[in-house]
Amino acid sequence: MVARIRGWATRHLSYAGRLTLVSSVLATIHSYWATIFLIPNGILNRINAICRNFLWSGKAEYHKALAISWDTCCTPQDEGGLGLKEVKNWNKSLLGKYAWWIATKKDHIWVKWVHSVYLKGTPWTDYTPPADSSWSWRKISHVMSIFTPAYTDGKWLNSHAPYNICSGYNWLRQPQVKVPWRFLCWNSLNIPKTSFIFWALMHKRLLTKDRLLRMGLVVDTHCDICRSFPEDHQHLFSGCVYFKECSRLLQHQLKVRVPVSDMISWYSKAHISKLIKRVVGACYVSMIYQIWKVRNEARLKMFVRQPEALVQQVICDIKNRIQRLNKTKFKGRDRNWLCAL
Repeated sequence: MVARIRGWATRHLSYAGRLTLVSSVLATIHSYWATIFLIPNGILNRINAICRNFLWSGKAEYHKALAISWDTCCTPQDEGGLGLKEVKNWNKSLLGKYAWWIATKKDHIWVKWVHSVYLKGTPWTDYTPPADSSWSWRKISHVMSIFTPAYTDGKWLNSHAPYNICSGYNWLRQPQVKVPWRFLCWNSLNIPKTSFIFWALMHKRLLTKDRLLRMGLVVDTHCDICRSFPEDHQHLFSGCVYFKECSRLLQHQLKVRVPVSDMISWYSKAHISKLIKRVVGACYVSMIYQIWKVRNEARLKMFVRQPEALVQQVICDIKNRIQRLNKTKFKGRDRNWLCAL
């Protein structure tokens, strides 16, 4: 994993780019071994640390405080996380299939060997491995003891469906309450890097000046865009005159009356064309990203883009995104609306 990271040119990758590499490459390298035996906790902790450090810094080592806890990152997207797998529970759920095979006496030569050599007629749920048994077998037995409460009369979770890895993982981690902004944040028309910034905003973990002040990194807390009020999440993405002007121009451009101050509720309840709603949501999330970019430009380069230029950039980005992703024909009304943007 460390060798892969050193070989990647991660200097210019966005958080969304690193997230893709973590979920598709780094977090899968150990998967083969995780299906064979229970990996020691020290190694799993190191795997977690490498993935976590690469996501936030682009390196295998990172010695600063994290913007958002790794436990939050490892929850599903609809529960407020990034959809990454927690490697310890994932390892146990992968081994859970062996426990299921043994419990149901699957017609498999290895299962028959286990019953004849180890169990010898003892019910699987009452079995305790002997001290001289192999380390791998003791760990499989340990995983079985963990999953025993989920087995009732040989059935998994009181259903006729067989055990599967995803259901075992979800049972171990205990699902949480779903967040109301999940559909807006992970809209398929969103540009990935804008979704990541919006996700961080929903957790109030962007490095606005009120947070930098608590860290002792700044003295002046006034908004770098309007220079009128202290900068925090509430001001920058709701109360700032720059945000209000961008919102007004975006609504005018989209020709849709959208209560920007209550976008999350509107997105889940609006009864309009599905495509129009997704495009409006993607434009709003992209506007959040662009305003955060403008704030950084104002702080580092002493330059603030005009709201008109920002809105045109948002519309252009989303239209390009639609053209790249959508291969189906639009309905006449939706097509006319898109062409008028």
